[in-house]
Amino acid sequence: MKDEFSALFESAKALVTYIDKEDVFDKAADMGCGGFDTYQSDAFYDLIAEARKAVSEIENGPKGSE
Repeated sequence: MKDEFSALFESAKALVTYIDKEDVFDKAADMGCGGFDTYQSDAFYDLIAEARKAVSEIENGPKGSE
């Protein structure tokens, strides 16, 4: 694995781990009375899922491969 690819892979893996561990959100809705609800938009969620899948495939190989 080239050094550049390795650095990109490790950074992507760390980012996905951080997002999962720290419950990172990109949207918030005002609930009134000073409260608000945070959530992940569909686009943000889909990007995280694709990054998680790519990291997993690099670590474990594509699904169905022997």
